Amino acid sequence: MNIAIIESLLRHKLLILTAIVAATLLSVYAIFKAPLDAIPDISDPQIILYAKWARSPQLLQSQLTEPLIKSLAETPGIQTIRSTSHMGYSFIYVILKNESQRPAVQKSVTDRLNAIRPQLPPDAIVTLGPDASSMGWIYQYALVDSEGSHDLRDLRLLHDHQIKPKLLGVAGIADVASIGGLEKQYQLKLFPPLLAEAGISLKQVVTTLQNAFQEVGGRTIEVANRDYQIRGIVDYRNIDQLELMILGRRSDGQPVYLKDIGYIQVGYDQRRGVAELNGKGEVVGGIVIMAHKQNVLEVTAALDQKLKEIRAALPVGIDLVTTYDRSSLIRETLEHFLSTLAYELLVVIVVMALFLRNARTAVAPVLILLLGVAFTAVPMAAFQQTINLFSLAGLFIAIGEMVDATIVIVENCSAELALRRRSRADIGVAEKRQIIIHAIANVSRPLLFSLLIILVSFLPVFVLTEKEGRLFDPLAYSKTFAMAFSTVLTIFLLPIVINWVFKKETGFSRQEHAESGLARAYRQAVGQVIRHRYLFLGGSMLAVAGAVFLLSQFRTDFMPTMEEGSLLYMPTTLPGVPVREAAWILQQMDKKLASFPEVDSVFGKLGRADTATDPAPVSMIETTIRLKPVSAWRHGMTKEKLVAEMDAAMKVTGYANSWVQPITARVAMQDTGIQTAVGLKIKGQDIAMLEALGQELETVLRTVPATQSVIAERISSGYFIDTRLDPVRLARFGIGAEDALLTTRYAISGDNAVVLKDHNSQSHPLSLQYAPEYIDTLAKIRETPVVVAGQRSVALGEIAEVAVSKMPEMLRSENGVLTSYVYVDIGNASATDYVDQTQRLLAEKIELPAGYSLEWTGEHQNVARSHAQLKWVVPAALAIIFILLILAFRSLTDGLIIMLAVPFAFVGAVLLQAALGYSMTTAVIIGYIALFAVAIQTGIIMIIFIRQALARRSDDAGYMEAVIEGSVARLRPKLMTVACATLSLLPIMFLNGPGVEIMRPIATPTIGGMLSSSIYVLFLIPCLFAVGQDIERWWQRKHRPRA
Repeated sequence: MNIAIIESLLRHKLLILTAIVAATLLSVYAIFKAPLDAIPDISDPQIILYAKWARSPQLLQSQLTEPLIKSLAETPGIQTIRSTSHMGYSFIYVILKNESQRPAVQKSVTDRLNAIRPQLPPDAIVTLGPDASSMGWIYQYALVDSEGSHDLRDLRLLHDHQIKPKLLGVAGIADVASIGGLEKQYQLKLFPPLLAEAGISLKQVVTTLQNAFQEVGGRTIEVANRDYQIRGIVDYRNIDQLELMILGRRSDGQPVYLKDIGYIQVGYDQRRGVAELNGKGEVVGGIVIMAHKQNVLEVTAALDQKLKEIRAALPVGIDLVTTYDRSSLIRETLEHFLSTLAYELLVVIVVMALFLRNARTAVAPVLILLLGVAFTAVPMAAFQQTINLFSLAGLFIAIGEMVDATIVIVENCSAELALRRRSRADIGVAEKRQIIIHAIANVSRPLLFSLLIILVSFLPVFVLTEKEGRLFDPLAYSKTFAMAFSTVLTIFLLPIVINWVFKKETGFSRQEHAESGLARAYRQAVGQVIRHRYLFLGGSMLAVAGAVFLLSQFRTDFMPTMEEGSLLYMPTTLPGVPVREAAWILQQMDKKLASFPEVDSVFGKLGRADTATDPAPVSMIETTIRLKPVSAWRHGMTKEKLVAEMDAAMKVTGYANSWVQPITARVAMQDTGIQTAVGLKIKGQDIAMLEALGQELETVLRTVPATQSVIAERISSGYFIDTRLDPVRLARFGIGAEDALLTTRYAISGDNAVVLKDHNSQSHPLSLQYAPEYIDTLAKIRETPVVVAGQRSVALGEIAEVAVSKMPEMLRSENGVLTSYVYVDIGNASATDYVDQTQRLLAEKIELPAGYSLEWTGEHQNVARSHAQLKWVVPAALAIIFILLILAFRSLTDGLIIMLAVPFAFVGAVLLQAALGYSMTTAVIIGYIALFAVAIQTGIIMIIFIRQALARRSDDAGYMEAVIEGSVARLRPKLMTVACATLSLLPIMFLNGPGVEIMRPIATPTIGGMLSSSIYVLFLIPCLFAVGQDIERWWQRKHRPRA
């Protein structure tokens, strides 16, 4: 920035100040309107297809799921298609490559679904799921009847018909899922002997029922000069009247009423899920699912208001109890970090005021800092980034870097003015203005380059993709925007503010820039170091080598776990446990968990909720444990100890425990399909082979010391009563296939035939089934009569093979390939280290047949992907920085000296990381990237001061004296930078609160590295100048012409 530009900015200060005021107002608006969340939405963008068809998993997979997947396979923008087919329903999760492609992909999915519908079974229902991510489960609740006056059917009815519709009306809510309770069902129980005696076939009963509930008409007739529309309907709202329905006539012409061959009772439909609260018994639960890209706090606030209205209208004795609320985590996290951010700003301001020793002088850096932070809100909103833990972390990192350039410029201006005052007492306004302009111009070019280097340094973070990219994008955006605005403000606003600051007397005396005691001590110390420069340089090299060795000892992880204030207990078990027995086990588990004094509430969920966002099988348990505040825990209790105690108490035969957190687990299940930190996917075409390989893997993995529990899916372990009709025997007995199949579908399994509306216009299914005493054993099922018209019947076993068989109760696939899962719990072990060790073991022990493959999934994938990207991007960024340094200083040597700040900053960072016991996570690597930029910036400023001192030295002044003079001149701004960067981050290191688990590893490299970097900048750079002079002298002596 040359003198003419600075003078032009000062002439147009009114225009610049007006723009600054307008930008400030816009920033305030953006801050108050910004969406808030605890963490970014890191889930993969998805589109859900939900299919219902009352058939077996195999039939659903072959005739519904697979055709749908094939039709979508070549759609641009799709990364993976994952599916699960259960008994009667199927989920297809279309995982997108990029969120920006959602509208186009959703249109393609809709178009292809419409195109393939004619090829699908006509009675199958396929719909698009709600527009929600895996982080959309923001609120859970339970309906509790404290007086016992309402049973589970009443509670489910109350929820589905009163509570759920009201909640769906809240803006920003995509779906409300019911879980547990009993869904009311009318049940028609038939007596097969009476059917045969009356000569009524089962087909006749089904057809009569279905026809009776159809509305006819649809045309108009003219009567008395007026057109009337015709409508015909049988009003069966009174269920007792249904028994009077005529099904046919006997041989003597007498009508056969429904009551003649059976009876109707009120029961409940087949259960897909169970909800339980605190081990006290079953309840009806609800899950509120937020629409994609909504503001959690705004949606929750509207939800809370609606819940107050709902609670006020509930029947006496019924209460709606909150079992999970994500907004509380968000509020606690943001309140903690906003207060910590305010503290950091205050610390930086106080440090600058103390070092500059004048409040007026501190105005410039403080103003640049505050405005730079505020302006960041505008582009964050434009890029649809939320204010969350990671965006605030970006500001934490940026604040220490933003003040460095402004401090140097202000310090340089005050030093030049003080220097001029030493020679002359009075300085005119015009002369003072020129001194200030020249002082700014002298250091502005390399300083602006240093700010540009800091911007470039974060390029590796922007290159991160998928989950890690979504996680760290807010941090990268906020940090980069803050630094960018700091650079813009340094160019446009800082000259105006500095001119105002020094326009009047600031209180500086001639002695203000006289050398302090600290400066004199540093002068002596740097002189001693230069005299022993090779010894100091050798020691520094050894320190770097030691840091590199120490680095290789760190375990590797993806991210430190953020404390969410809740636990999710997800034990895995084998299929086939009856729902009633599983519900009892769930209650006993919840009772044990609720007994821990640290637990506030336990909400147990077995099976799936009624939503397309929950593909859980019937055997899956997801128990949400809300924890009390840490202050209410037992003395000395930690999260790790608590989980260990719970795990010991929850050792249940046949269950493999898994302890995760709600947000983390739901994202993992959607991203990988597996809720544990480590898992294996076995892919192939034969179910039996997949299961055999799974059990073989299970055996091998149990031998690995870090394996706490492992369980492979028994995908073929569902129990089926298989009825295989024989065409020859059907023909022999004159039984139509339709009559025989209807017997299986209705008489035995009790499928719903029609839907009835009661007097409240509420819809309930009517199932049709033989009376229980005819089908309650396998032998009786074989003897089940297949009743056809004409008083004929034949036992089912006469025309079919009826036997129990084991077949899949759920089928998984990825991109159309059958897939089986192996769940592995490794406790606190490193997922990456575990996988690296186990891969070699499996390669030795497991031989895969042709066409089969193994895929490790979970955190290992995230670590491998992010580290693979950073391995080439970080060196590339450092190379770009080196080129920028050469361009800025027009010197390869100066650029190399500055770049050496990186390994020496690395020393302190590694030592502090080792002392605190942090793994090498992606968060720590981000901290290192931020540190390297600051270290390079401080090196730049040291080079500026030394070069200026060398340029100013007189002919009789020594080279090393000038180097020391330049180093001493850098002492105060360097100490200010170190103080600002370290003191501002100390609250993160010592205070407790939500989110500090993420921030501490990011802050650790900066604190440790700034200390070791200071040693390099203040001592080693002068040594390198001395070494450079030694080399130059040696070269001159070597090439001196001989006399």
